[in-house]
Amino acid sequence: MSEYPVDPKERARNREEAAEARVTVAKWNPWVWILPVLAIFFVGWLIVRYGMGGGDITVRFAEARGLDRYSPVRFRGAKVGTVQKITVDENLHSVMVRITMDASMNGALRKGTRFWIVEPGIEGGGIGGILSGTYVGIAPGSDGGEETREFEGQEYAPVLSAPEAGKTVILEGQGSGSITIGAPVEFQGMRVGRVLGTEYDAKREVTSVYVFVVQRFAHHVRQSTRFWRGGGLSVSLGGGGLSVADLSLASILNAPISFYTPEIMAGEEVANGTRFELQDSRAAAIATADGPHINYLTYFTGPVGGLGPGTPVRMKGVEVGSVREVRLRYIPQTATLETPVMLQIDPRRLEMPVTDATTREELRRTMDGAMARLVQKGMRASLATSIVLPGASGINLDIIAAPNTGRLVLTSDPPIIPSATGDNGLGSAMASLTKVADKIGNLPIEEIAGHLRSTATRLDSLV
Repeated sequence: MSEYPVDPKERARNREEAAEARVTVAKWNPWVWILPVLAIFFVGWLIVRYGMGGGDITVRFAEARGLDRYSPVRFRGAKVGTVQKITVDENLHSVMVRITMDASMNGALRKGTRFWIVEPGIEGGGIGGILSGTYVGIAPGSDGGEETREFEGQEYAPVLSAPEAGKTVILEGQGSGSITIGAPVEFQGMRVGRVLGTEYDAKREVTSVYVFVVQRFAHHVRQSTRFWRGGGLSVSLGGGGLSVADLSLASILNAPISFYTPEIMAGEEVANGTRFELQDSRAAAIATADGPHINYLTYFTGPVGGLGPGTPVRMKGVEVGSVREVRLRYIPQTATLETPVMLQIDPRRLEMPVTDATTREELRRTMDGAMARLVQKGMRASLATSIVLPGASGINLDIIAAPNTGRLVLTSDPPIIPSATGDNGLGSAMASLTKVADKIGNLPIEEIAGHLRSTATRLDSLV
């Protein structure tokens, strides 16, 4: 108790004026956290891009060639980077392309690494090349190169290294056409490899196509193997009729390279770097393959329009081989032209025994003996022609001459089969057609028509 008395009124007044605490719950304001969240996101982006990613590089190209922002960078078909910015240099001579690379390509960002631009188009691998879009290709250099972030782009794609164990061969031809890096290599309709790249040899004026075949099918590439360019739609009209090349949707979308190897007597397996001639068609490739086929030569003095590699050779209407090569030769002694035609005959079509153990010398002796007896009996080479379709439809080897009037010339390599005397080509066919037309023209058409009219008049009077 206080020793001083307190007035009850003052006590009541003090009780009324006493302060009371008031508690207020503040509302949550999201704007307060925007800056911290943005800061965390920016730091994470920097870590991903520069810590976990490969970082930015700059590649100088002569032209952008359809390249755009966010165009991909691809290595062996996989996306390994993205184009971020394209600018023109100060001298207006080139374009600078800034690219963000994935972390997986850090080891490739060295001197010697090559970059190039791949444009869409049919020439870039069939119709499928149109759908792929423009992108930047990359070929890593050697591991010992110095690290760098500045590169010079190439105008053309380089030849890539083999991606796995297998066999690499070189195909030579006049121009690469639709063949580009990554184009498939097919064997009997199956994809067994890919094209690694092309190079032009200025000294020899030929294009070299580097082809890789996987290890599983590498043993099929032998001395008698022949390659040809496929893809697209190939239609030809000649004496042999309408011919449509092997066609599939895959070959239209991405033009392949195919190869053929004879079933027997295909020769030894070739080594890496072996060179082959690139043929334009399957028929030409098979015609130049050796295998068990035996070559012969014949000469024609008349026109041989439509005759070419792959044209069939027949005996008694049965196909036994094909034309391998057609040339034209000038004879200065007589100032005339003749056409040497090399044809090849498959002994198996004549039911002659042929195995892998059979040597070419044995097969040559057997075939020469058979052909010599047939020529002695009157067999000659002649052109098979068609009146409806232009050109020669094939070569016939039939007995059309008198016995003992010719012989197989064995002193030549290859031996020469005599051709039929006279013009047995299209000229004779047209001459026969002319004779038929002349006979029809000599018929008394008007007299016959008069008799028909008089006969009809009599029939009408009887009715």
